[in-house]
Amino acid sequence: MIKLGLRTKFFLFSNSLIVVTMSMVAVIAVIHERRVQNEAIIARGQSLIEVLAIPVREKLGDREVDENGRRDLIEAHFVEVLESNGDLLRYLAVVTADGSVIIGSDPDVRLRRFELNPESRDLVRSFSVQGRGFLEMLTMLDSPGAAALVLGFSLDAIEDKVRGVARWIVIAGLALMFFNSLLTATYVETLIRPILKLNQTMKRASGGDLSVRAPVRRGDEVGELSDAFNLMMDELEDAREREKVQRAQLAHTEKMAAVGTLAAGVAHEVNNPLAGVLACIENIRANPEDEAMRDQYIELIRDGLKRIERTVANLLDFSRPREVRLEPSSLNHSIRHVVELVGYQLRSAQVTVDFDLDPGRALIMADHFQAEQLLLNLVLNAMQAMPDGGTLSLSTRRRRDKVIVEVTDTGVGISSEDRERIFDPFFTTREVGEGTGLGLTVSDSILAVHGGSMEVQSTVGEGSTFRLIFDAIPSPPEKGGGLT
Repeated sequence: MIKLGLRTKFFLFSNSLIVVTMSMVAVIAVIHERRVQNEAIIARGQSLIEVLAIPVREKLGDREVDENGRRDLIEAHFVEVLESNGDLLRYLAVVTADGSVIIGSDPDVRLRRFELNPESRDLVRSFSVQGRGFLEMLTMLDSPGAAALVLGFSLDAIEDKVRGVARWIVIAGLALMFFNSLLTATYVETLIRPILKLNQTMKRASGGDLSVRAPVRRGDEVGELSDAFNLMMDELEDAREREKVQRAQLAHTEKMAAVGTLAAGVAHEVNNPLAGVLACIENIRANPEDEAMRDQYIELIRDGLKRIERTVANLLDFSRPREVRLEPSSLNHSIRHVVELVGYQLRSAQVTVDFDLDPGRALIMADHFQAEQLLLNLVLNAMQAMPDGGTLSLSTRRRRDKVIVEVTDTGVGISSEDRERIFDPFFTTREVGEGTGLGLTVSDSILAVHGGSMEVQSTVGEGSTFRLIFDAIPSPPEKGGGLT
């Protein structure tokens, strides 16, 4: 279907209105002109036939002249009348009661047979021959052997005048369309152009640019519409800002819940090295003179403290609030870091982790702290879906311009009823106090910020797969270290 712009529609509508109007005017004018001209010919013909019938009757009744002489006189009179009325009159004839021509103005007329109506003394009829129109008038003569006088008029002059009227109407219509186009162009510039600009502004706004504003025009409906649009955009910007704040608050709330889940693992990761450090110190105090043993224990103390430092730093780094900053990030690196964070919980839950990471480094534009929170939410969900242990499979792969991450568990699965609600805020299938119900909601918000999407496949009793899809970016050259 052809899509027409407002300008085109306005031009078509206004010019179509002119075409329809001028067509109606042309039809009415042609009908009127034809009727007027026809009436004029009939009036002229009636006068002419009444005047002509008198001498024809006289000549037909003149007994002093023989029949041939009467015919010659009447034909000569016909020639004079034809010469003086040549613009309309085409033929004259005197016919008998049976329609035979006894006197005619030309050979063709003499061969014709006319139809007479005995009940009518005067007759007017129109007909056409080979596309040419004629009007025929008849009056009774009441002469012996001659029943009627017939005059034939051509309608070509009428048609010429009608065509002239139609031609002038067409010219007037074209002139009106031309001037209408000029006026419409001016009208478009003064009225429709602001509407078109407002339409372009609305299209930019629908594309996500909430900073656009329509130029304000005071005193007309377009100005009121622009004011209403600008007010709506102000409200939308305010709503977006509030949504950003709420999203950040939800993300931080879920992050703190995740930190609480990680705390037990952190305590374990801290307690074990601390116990080793204390044992080393006791041994050093028990054998202060043994320098070799002291050096060995000091190195062990140093390694234990570094391990504690790294564990606490990871937890603090994860829990610290930050502004979102998109930069080239490796999902492989984020996955390994998340697994390191929840290592104790995975071991405690008897969950085995299988990695199938793209060796080409799955790079996307992302805030890697939010990417890690997204992956952590999914890993914790998968671990809690396997209360009796199982296998957690983490994979990345690149397909053309997309990076795909899959988090698969061998847990209890998700029912079809619950699958429709898993992204609803505060929806959870766990016991009270075991979850906030915000994990997947926050994950979905993080995906929206990064332009990604999520697909969920699940079978009750067999497990679930959460598939994340991101836009890929080209991998930078290898420089050692960095994103892995």
